[in-house]
Parts: sequence; C-alpha cells; structure tokens
Amino acid sequence: MRRKLLCAFLALVCLLPTLTFWVAAEPASAADAFAANNSAVAYCIDTEQILYENKKDDVHAPGVTAKLMALMVAYDLVENTGRKLSERVTVRGEWVRDTYIPGDRSSPYLGLAQGDECTLEYLFACSLVSNANDACAALVGYCVDELMMSTREEFLERMNQKVVELGMRDTRYEDTIGFGGKGKTTAGDVVKLAKAFYLYDELVKLADRDAYRGAGSTIRNKNYLECDYLMKGYLMEEAIGLIAGHTTNQGGYHLITFSEQDGIAYVFVVMGGSRERQEADGSRWFDPGNAYDDMHGMVPYVLSSFTYQCLCVGQGEPTVTFLADLRLGGGAEAGILRLVPAETVELMVANPNGAEIEIRMEYDKRIYEVEKAGKTYMTVDAPVQQGEVLGKADFLLEGKVLATVDMLAEKTVEVNTLLSAKNYLFSFLFEGPMGNILKWVIIIIAAWIALAVLLWLIRMIIRFILWRKKKNASQTTGEKKNVNKV
Repeated sequence: MRRKLLCAFLALVCLLPTLTFWVAAEPASAADAFAANNSAVAYCIDTEQILYENKKDDVHAPGVTAKLMALMVAYDLVENTGRKLSERVTVRGEWVRDTYIPGDRSSPYLGLAQGDECTLEYLFACSLVSNANDACAALVGYCVDELMMSTREEFLERMNQKVVELGMRDTRYEDTIGFGGKGKTTAGDVVKLAKAFYLYDELVKLADRDAYRGAGSTIRNKNYLECDYLMKGYLMEEAIGLIAGHTTNQGGYHLITFSEQDGIAYVFVVMGGSRERQEADGSRWFDPGNAYDDMHGMVPYVLSSFTYQCLCVGQGEPTVTFLADLRLGGGAEAGILRLVPAETVELMVANPNGAEIEIRMEYDKRIYEVEKAGKTYMTVDAPVQQGEVLGKADFLLEGKVLATVDMLAEKTVEVNTLLSAKNYLFSFLFEGPMGNILKWVIIIIAAWIALAVLLWLIRMIIRFILWRKKKNASQTTGEKKNVNKV
C-alpha cells in the first residue's frame, strides 16, 4: 500500500511528456572498494532490480542455500497437511545419521539423537539460526515419513521442481541439506531463491533472532550479522536474518540476508567467501576476503545510494500517467486521444550527479504529422481500440535507455463515416501538397479579384472625371450663349 500511495503521488507530476525524472545508476562494478571479489548480488525485491553484482554467474556448491529450499518445501507440506509448527516431533536415528563430521565446520549440528523430542518450530528455527545439519535433516525425515509417506529422493525432486518454478537455471540440488559440497548454484539464482523465501514471513521472523530458546537449551545465531556472541565486530542493525555457513571445511562461506528501508525490501547475497577459523581457546576469526566484510560494504552502499522512484503509472490505475496526446481524425468524436503506459515503471534510483532523464516517444506507423497554424500535431485516424499499442516510450539518461514501456490508447474511438469523409476532404483540400496548391490558387484568385476591382475603380474614376469635364464644358458654353444674347 505504501508503494502504491507513493507511486500515485509521483504520478501527479507525470502529466506531460516533457517531464524529466531521476534515474537509477547502473549496478556498481567489481572495482568498488568494498568488494572482496567474491560472488555478490544486491537485489531490490519490490522493483525486481539488481543494484549491485559481481561474479553472479560463478558456480558454487549450494551449501546453506539448499537448506532454504528444503525449508520452503517442508513448510508447504506442513501447511498443506494442516499441521502446526507447535506440533511435537520424536526424532528417529535414521533421520540424522551421517549429518556430522567431527571438526568439519561445514557440518554444524545440535546433537539430535534417536528419541529426542522437539517441536517443528524448533527444527525450522535451528536450521536457520544455527545452520544445523541434523535439525534440517530431521525436518526432512519427518516430512518424508509422516507427511509424504514417500522417500528422500521424492523430497529432493520437489526441491528441484521448485528450482524450475523459480527460474533458477543454473541450480541443481543433489542433497536435501547441502552437505558435502554436492550440487551447484550461483549468486544470481540464490537471489531468486531468497526472493521466494521472503514471502515465508513466519520463517523470516525465526531467522531474524540473535538466539532461539527451545527444547531446554539456547541456540545462538551463527549468522554474525545477527549475533556477536560467537564472533565480535560484524553485527549489522539493517540485517534481517537469513542464514550463513560453509560449503566445505576448506571455505566457500555463503551469507544471505534481507533488509528493509522506507517500505522497500532488499536481498543481499555473498557466496564463496573465505573460511572461518577457530583457535583452541574458542576464539573465532575469518581469513581476509570474507563474506562479512563484503556485506558491511554492500549493504550501506545500496541503502544510502538508491531511492525508490515511480517513472509512470500504468493503465487501469486511478492516477494513470498520460504520456502523449494525439489529434483524432475520422472519429465519431472530436478532440484528442491520450496515450497511457502499458505498465507501471518503478526503479531504484541513484543520482549522484543530478542527471536528468528524458522521455523519447516512438509512434506507430498509423500516426502521422499534421501542420496547422504553424504547429505540428501527431494525428491518428479512427477506428482505435482501447489498449491498442500505438508506440513506445523510452526513459533515457544521457542517450542510454533505462526502461521502455508500450503506449496504449486510453479509450475506444469508433469511425464516423460522414465525419471521416468530411475530414478526408478537408485534409485533402487544405493539408499537405494539395493544401499548398489550393492556397496559391486562392491567392491568385484573390489577387485577380483585387486587380479587377482596382481596374473597375480606376475606370469609374476616369469616367467620373470625364463626366465632370464634359459637364463643366457644357455649363461654360451655356453661359457664353446667355452673354451674347444680352
């Protein structure tokens, strides 16, 4: 609602095609000082716009991202079968077998064993907060045995089917919890995954905790953006969850988080960062080039550099933007036909230099120019159907196209035969080449009439002068005769 109100407000100033707007800058390059050259993407969920990217198509092992997909599939199964997160689960040994390798930082675990009892919420929360392999594996086992009555292979297939549905073209899961470096994905695909996960509000709230208390214990968040109990220096107030962890014991650290500002939601992904190390005394630290350093540079950069803008409001909205006005020809009604955008165009905008955007109109071949009284009018002849595409509008910055939208007819205009014939005749006679010829003919006729009138006046004047002379001569002769008589 907040975005729609803001969009409506901005649309009030978008009533003329000569308006200018602020524009989003291109995604920042890998040369930015905050980039450690890991795979990284910053993405705006609301405008579906990449704001920063670096190596987004590099292939990585899924790691913790597989847990996000497994949790979405599991949550859907729980909801569709009418279960509640408060439902209690008794752990089976086979569910959590082979989910931990001692000393391997890519296999965090809670220590679940045969007969342990906990709630579904506990398993969801610990999978996110602690990246616990056994918690996620137990949740998958419960879904397979209690809800699906099937096999882990079918659960894995559901995960990969969701991959297809989300358009994650470079992703394939070969393990339900992302353990052992199996499968593949990219930062560009993980953005699509996180965008879908953002809709699971209950799970996002579970992930956005510094700790989770349940089953008689307190589980600290191993995402150091959320909790500094295990490692200091990386807390980030803007971060909302989500998950963090290694793909293998040698490194490949993945970090995914959300953030919100002014009602706008963002996804931040860093993949392939350097490994976390731990000393004998329990102290922890990262090698250079870690995901947290990247995140602490990327998040402030995006949140401080970009603002939301609505460039135009599409057809069907109460405050639709009028992009252009066309003169009507041959229609059942006179006046103008307004062109409106086919869709609303929203962008996150960076404008460090105060540059201006222009709108460039490109009209359909049906539309032609008519010159009248020294002005040029873009004209279209009826019939015209509402929603008919009559051109496109490009939003440009310094000659570069930022967004393109089709221009549609605002209303239907039926053809009027009589009016069309009259307009055609009028257009034929008074516009274009024939109009110019007719103007010269009228000028010549007018000049001829003026000359004829002038000649007629001259003749009349000459006749009057001659008549006066003759009359004066007659009077003079009469006077002489009278004098002689006397």
